[in-house]
Amino acid sequence: MAHKVKMNIHDGLAFSEGEFRRRWGLVQNAMKEKGVDVLLVRTPENICYLTGYETPGYYGYHCLIVSADQEPVLVVRRLEQVNVAEFSWLTESSPVDDHEVPWEVTIREVLKRGMADKRLGVEKASFFSTIAEYEAVMAGLKGATVVDATGIIEEARLIKSDEEIALMRVCSDILDKGMQAGIDATKAGRTEDQIAATVHEVLVGLGSEYPSLPHFICSGPRASVTHATWRGRKVEKGDVVFFELSAVKHRYNVAILRCVCDGKPSDETRKFADATEAALAAAMAAIKPGATCDSVYWASHNAIVERGLGKYNPHRAGYSIGISFPPDWGEGQIRSLRNKEMRTIAPNMCFHIIPAVQRYREVGVCVSQTIRVTETGCEAFSKLPYPLIVK
Repeated sequence: MAHKVKMNIHDGLAFSEGEFRRRWGLVQNAMKEKGVDVLLVRTPENICYLTGYETPGYYGYHCLIVSADQEPVLVVRRLEQVNVAEFSWLTESSPVDDHEVPWEVTIREVLKRGMADKRLGVEKASFFSTIAEYEAVMAGLKGATVVDATGIIEEARLIKSDEEIALMRVCSDILDKGMQAGIDATKAGRTEDQIAATVHEVLVGLGSEYPSLPHFICSGPRASVTHATWRGRKVEKGDVVFFELSAVKHRYNVAILRCVCDGKPSDETRKFADATEAALAAAMAAIKPGATCDSVYWASHNAIVERGLGKYNPHRAGYSIGISFPPDWGEGQIRSLRNKEMRTIAPNMCFHIIPAVQRYREVGVCVSQTIRVTETGCEAFSKLPYPLIVK
């Protein structure tokens, strides 16, 4: 049995006490299966998933110490310590002053709690775990057996609960309204900046929080530039205006992409649009429990190849999505719909499917959906139609 962590849940959390207990049960059972006694959690998304804690100051040091038989403690920069009470259910935190070496505080906490001779799990693949930190932990806890615990929490995050799905539906409703505002604002003679301002006003006004990636809003030849943002270009008749947007609440993200033309698009634009629309439909048809990520990728990519545009689609077909902090709104490091990814898909996984087709400085078109895997297939969160929109 997983240890039941004592929780003092307050009303400001996004999820119920039962939801947080469910998460802790999953993670502690996984720790037991992998023989991990103590887990040092350095990934902001993983800390948020387990505790509710969040801050844009995650560039500062954060380390959640998790064990089977003691209260968890968050080692955190003193300036950020107020956010433990504000956003999480945690009852213990250990502050790091700015003059201190952060991981030395973590080592002291582990020693103080009698964990120095345990099997200690670290997240080797975390963006936030440096070589210097790893070497210091190894040197400071020589009695511990240090093992790689990458993936323990990520695998728990991959399959969403009913409460997580409900929150993502709220995000999707906001996102549809923000996207519709962008579509309505698209008009020849307006600038990318003016259109982007409208989108931001609506999304924020409806309660979307700061995104984990900037919104990608660009037009004409710039629609073929990967991850391009608004730069003041004036939209011309027949231009593609490219929108890839997200909506966020409590760090949960939903994203979609739509393309809009004010005026008749070129024949080449229509050809590219038809390919990405077919690829999206093929990917969604291929998604079902038990299917491999590789099979979904090939369903999507082959639909583009069949239309003679395969070389303009050089990337994965999609990625897991859910909880995130900048610099990425996806969970692609957990699961990607890509070539040679043979792990399988299960109900309540969520993916952003994004089969873009781009020829640099000439044509760039894509449509996308964030989907939930069901017992028999998948369902899209967005209620907006996805073919190329011509005004």
